[in-house]
Amino acid sequence: MRTRLRLDLTALCYGALAAPLVGQGAWVAPQPPCELNAGHFKVTGGLLYLKTAAEKPTQRDQQLAQARRVLTEAIVQNAQEKNGAAWYYLGRYYFEVNDAAGADSAFARAVALAPQCRQDVASYRQRLWATTLNAGLAAWQAGKEDSATALFRLAAQLEPANPKAFVALAGLFAGKDNYDSALVYYRRTAEAAGNDTAFAKDRKEALANAARMLVGRALNDPAAQHYGRLRASVDSIDRALENDSTTLARMVASAQSRKARARRLAPADQQTFTRDSAARTQAVAQARAMRASLQQQMAGDSSQLQTAFAPAIQALRDYLAAYPGDAQAATSLATLYAQSGRGNAAAQVFDSVAAHGQGLDPEELFTAGQRLMSQGLFRAGTRALAVALTQNPYRRDALYSLGVGYYQLRDSTRLLDVAPRLVQLDPLNRSSLKLLAAAWDLRGKHDSTLKYLAQADSLLAVEVTVSSFVPDSSGAAITLLATNLKPVSSKPFRLTVEFLDPAGKIVASETRDVPAIPPQQNQQIDLKASGKGIAGWRYRPS
Repeated sequence: MRTRLRLDLTALCYGALAAPLVGQGAWVAPQPPCELNAGHFKVTGGLLYLKTAAEKPTQRDQQLAQARRVLTEAIVQNAQEKNGAAWYYLGRYYFEVNDAAGADSAFARAVALAPQCRQDVASYRQRLWATTLNAGLAAWQAGKEDSATALFRLAAQLEPANPKAFVALAGLFAGKDNYDSALVYYRRTAEAAGNDTAFAKDRKEALANAARMLVGRALNDPAAQHYGRLRASVDSIDRALENDSTTLARMVASAQSRKARARRLAPADQQTFTRDSAARTQAVAQARAMRASLQQQMAGDSSQLQTAFAPAIQALRDYLAAYPGDAQAATSLATLYAQSGRGNAAAQVFDSVAAHGQGLDPEELFTAGQRLMSQGLFRAGTRALAVALTQNPYRRDALYSLGVGYYQLRDSTRLLDVAPRLVQLDPLNRSSLKLLAAAWDLRGKHDSTLKYLAQADSLLAVEVTVSSFVPDSSGAAITLLATNLKPVSSKPFRLTVEFLDPAGKIVASETRDVPAIPPQQNQQIDLKASGKGIAGWRYRPS
């Protein structure tokens, strides 16, 4: 990154110097409206010495020395310190000898006393800026970082409205891991670039780099590290709790089934069952209590996290204010909000992305949603996925993840909207059916819950799983796996796959006969379709 920065700046600066300097071989008088009255014979003398130096190269050094002498005497000895012409011509002398610091000082006095010369002076400042910046780059590449820093700062004085010197300073300090100084100059870069389209790339990169630095600092803060350890512990407990809860539920269901059939276990088996079920019950209760305690600690740490994350959050907000469609930045901001206990703010980040992100690639939001979900940040994750699905409602894996997120949030209303859509796309998949069962379970509709659980666990003979779906500009390829779940061969059936555009229109359709599949075996089905705009799929058996 730093190498590319140096090359870009070098190209810019050498490009600025490619044309001959105006003063080479001929004297260039002050350009209108820069009209100056010498006002003193020594100032006139300085002008003449400068003119001769330009027109007679063999006398250049001698004439320039005389120009400096008489102009300095005029200012210091002859009370010409208020004479704009004296300072202007002294600045021209410093320009000719490539003394950027001297020129900067003299030209600043000249413009203050003769503001009509601002434009004329700017042309010399710009060329000195390019020369100085080039010298800074050369020093940086030679490992002379102190010299480079001084030259870049001088270049910034010469052209404060041009961000390139600030870019160089930010890169130099970032390379030295001096992030405080780097942040200062990234911000100066963004300020100098403003809304000038010529510097749009510099502004975007500066804001992005500042945000990245502050996010890195936030995530390395002790409060964030402590939160991460708590989060990992909760995730570990959740995995164990899921296993223990599932086992306990099966044990309870088995006991209820025996009771309904008036069947009893042998005394020894009953003793073992009672001991195991009691141990599982205790393990589940202990895990839930531990999880609740950890979650309470995480909630208590939120104020410390808010303080630690505040600079990074502000930097990301500034970046998204300028570039509201950036899904990666939105994900980082939502993550910081969610981890510091501001779930609503985290979800609202993606509302803003949806409102302002014209032409946003839904793939970026799908990735963002999955990332947030994997961290247990379900409110923000579901919002990102929901926004992405407005642009492509037929993305099966996103629909499933969204449904899982709504289940974790115990949002039965939204889950009952998503789960049936999933089953319509993927009707012979057990995970689709179980998600619909979970939706009805949240709503307390046990008959509907049992209906779809029965379909998933016992009634479904052949499960279909889409293992690969690859769309491109001219069509799509899909791979399906039909698996016989039963101990006997399955019956042959026909499977029709429809390839859909984002609006749900059928772009292409392919039908295949699925033969009888031996017990516990599977049959792979590979299909290709031609057509533009394919974004999703659905299938139906017949």
